[in-house]
Order: sequence, then structure tokens, then C-alpha cells
Amino acid sequence: MTIHFQDIVNVETQLPWMSEPFAGFSLDSRYIQKGQIFIALTSYSQPEKTLQFAQSALEKGALAVVSETDLGLANALIYPEVRQHMGQWQKQFLQATDPVQAAHVLAVTGTNGKTTISRLVAELLMLQGQKCAVMGTTGNGILPQLEASSHTTLDALHLQNLLHDFAQQGAEFVSLEASSHGLEQGRLNGCNIEIAAYSNLSRDHLDYHGTLEAYAEAKSRLFKFSSLKVAVINIDDTYANIMLNAASSNLAHPKVLTYSTSKAADYQVFGIKYSLEGASFHLKTVRGEFTVNSPLLGHFNIENLVASLIVAEQAGFDLEQLIAAVPKLKGAPGRMQVIRDQDRLFVVDYAHTPDALTQVLKTLKRHVENQLWAVFGCGGDRDRGKRPLMTKAALEQANPVMLTSDNPRTEDPEQIFADMKRDIDFSQHDVYEIHDRREAIKYAVKHAQAGDIVVIAGKGHENYQEIDGVRHWFDDVVEVQSAIDAQHHKPNSAYPAQ
Repeated sequence: MTIHFQDIVNVETQLPWMSEPFAGFSLDSRYIQKGQIFIALTSYSQPEKTLQFAQSALEKGALAVVSETDLGLANALIYPEVRQHMGQWQKQFLQATDPVQAAHVLAVTGTNGKTTISRLVAELLMLQGQKCAVMGTTGNGILPQLEASSHTTLDALHLQNLLHDFAQQGAEFVSLEASSHGLEQGRLNGCNIEIAAYSNLSRDHLDYHGTLEAYAEAKSRLFKFSSLKVAVINIDDTYANIMLNAASSNLAHPKVLTYSTSKAADYQVFGIKYSLEGASFHLKTVRGEFTVNSPLLGHFNIENLVASLIVAEQAGFDLEQLIAAVPKLKGAPGRMQVIRDQDRLFVVDYAHTPDALTQVLKTLKRHVENQLWAVFGCGGDRDRGKRPLMTKAALEQANPVMLTSDNPRTEDPEQIFADMKRDIDFSQHDVYEIHDRREAIKYAVKHAQAGDIVVIAGKGHENYQEIDGVRHWFDDVVEVQSAIDAQHHKPNSAYPAQ
């Protein structure tokens, strides 16, 4: 079957080449194929190279170029809103060439909790015998087979390609993370999102959004999708009203369900009991009260779990059967991931914002018998304003505190450490500064005592450390286990076989 550009895209301006057969869209001029249309997005980091990329694509056989601005090229269509439309274009092209039964799309947004909620939803559905894909920070794929992801929310073309691929493999559902960048840049446009969940919002990505209000507005776009049937919202969060207003103004009139520790919510949590094995709590719903036994640590993981249960229930499954499956849940790697060593606990977590670090440490205070350690750093080339806030969060909740490196990227590590210590009084705390992250972890493992909990925060699932723009292999979980094994004079079993 011959596909033409105008079969996919309705545009006001038609050029002669638009009637020719074409082979889809591409964002990467290096891998353009003959007959494809190159979408020349203006690069944020290298805007001057946009024309160069477009010319290269044409030289390699691109049918034409669609650009946001006038590049002065003959075979080009200027389409300023291309970012907002290319996902739908790609979806239409894929369905025209290879029709499939699309999976039901379930999406999660928020500063913290996206990865855990989306992963728990997928696990819950898999435990109900459903084939469910997951897309987000810790990888993309049908559980349990995930491949590393370049972004929390992929570019629109790549995302649509994967959704189509998952449907071909028989996935009934896709549980994905909706980042603020992805929502604002239209990467999810073209997705028929049926159920959307909101966890919380705190300071992050202000280097991109500028203000918390703009950040919240970007998140709220998830609740404006015309395909939305159900909105699941944590009303304990300060910015919940923005999400509620977005959902209530949606002309699709989605059902709005709330969760909280207050009686005002549709799903209320109460009677929480914590242990080193997890937590148990009661969940009050319109269907009655249920007892939930979770293997996950922390109050916020109770919130994450409840959101996941609601999403899975609204996807068409029995709540009682879902709750029965909860003890089998594992959660996302690098999210409150526990390494036990006799009577000590080491916890690796992705917490890289002041609020996330506060919540992780505050939660673990409920469990600790002796000292609560915080080992953390701050990423380079990112919001400098949150660096001293990270340190203050650690000092308020933990002692000892260890400042170390995260991903300095291309920034001078000395500048990062200076920002982390700016205007802070360390006199009332045990504070260590070890720039080498591996050595910092070794020190914490060597000196942690019985009853201590050591939190290694910031990198979570990441298996690299980016220094001077180069990614070096590094995994916090592996480093902790390696240090524990060395302390006990065991063979180093933490590193993968070569």
C-alpha cells in the first residue's frame, strides 16, 4: 500500500513533493532513510545546527523537511507547532502501514513517585495475568524485560514507535511516566491516555520551567487529554487543586478519584504500622475497608501503592484481588531499594530533590534504632538553587551526613560542593565530605554500627556516573554490596561477571 503525506497530515500549504510516497518521519539526520520526512526541531543546546541537520537529511535522501522556523530550504514546510502534532502523525503513519489493536495507556505524573507508581501498576496488572509494558526512567519494555531509556518520557516519534511495538507483542496495557518536559513539549500527544494519576509536586526542573507555578501547569496538562476517562489525584499535596481544576475543565468529563490520609478522599489511608519488613495499613473505600500488607518501606510508598491500586482497579480489575497480590510486589529498582547486612540497613534511593530527600529520611526515622546516615550529592549543570536546600534537608533529618559527588556532568565539582555548603552552619552535626562517591560509600559501610540505617541518595537505578560529559560505570547498589563483602572478607560477588 502506498502512503502519502497528505493521508497522514492535514496542512494548509501543499507542495509538489507531498504527493510522493513516503516512509514515515525521523528526528535524527544521521539515520534518515530515503522517503522519510525529516522533522527539524530547533535544538535548545545547538540552535545554529538545525539547518545543518536538515541539509544533511536531504542529502541522504529525505523526501522533505518539516521545521519550526524558516530554514530557507526549497523542500521544506514551516510548521511552528510540529512538536505538538508529530506524535499523532507518527501514530497515524504506523497504523496506516501496520494496523494493530492499541494497548490501554495509563500515565503518572508528579515530582516524586512517577517511577514507582507506574512500575507498581504494571506489576499489579501482570499479577492479574495481563501483559503490561512500562515506560519511564528505569527502562522501557514489557515486564520483566526492560531496556534502558534515554529520557523519562521519550520523544514523540520514539514513544509512538514503542507503543506500536508493544501492541504488536500483545501488550494489553502500557503504564508510563509523564514528565513535565514531555507534557509541555507535546511528546505524549497522540496517546489516548485513559487513566492519569498525580502523586505530588516539589522543587525540581526550575532551570527549565522557571517557577513552581509553571512547573505545576506543565504537569496539569496530563489531565486535559480528551481521551481521559479517570483522574487519580493525591489531595494531600499542595498543588492538587491545579490538577483537580484541569480535570474538571476537561470537556471529556473524566471521573475524578482522590486518595489521602484525610476523610475527604475517595480512598482514605489509616491505621498505618511500620516495620523493617514494610508497612500495613487500612484502606477505606466506597466498597468498604481493606487491610493492605505491603513489602515496601516508607509512608510515601503507601501513597504510591494506593495510587497504583486505584489505577489498576479503574483499568477493570477487582480491588480485593489486587490487594491480595500486594505482598508479591517488588517496586522499581533504585527506589527505596534495601541491602541488608546483619543488623544494619542500607537504602539506595533516587531522591535528588530537597523534598524527596526529606521524605526518604523522615520515613526511615520511623524504623531506625540507632543512627540515620545521609550520603548524597548534587548533579552538575542543573538548578544550583536547590543544592543548599538538599544539604539542609539532610541535616534536618539525619546525622551523620556525608557530602559526596553525584553526576557533576560538565560542571566543576568544587563549585557544586561550594553551593551545597553555602550559608550553612555545620557545627551541630557530624558532617563528612568525601568527593569520590565510591570512597564515600566505603566509609559509610565501614563506620555504620548495629541499628544504623544508611541512605545513599541521588542516583538510584543509574548504573553510571557522568564526569566531564563522560559516563563511567557506577552502581550504588553494587558499590554498597561490594563494600559490605570487603568488610566481611567475602569474595567480591557484587560486580557482574565479565
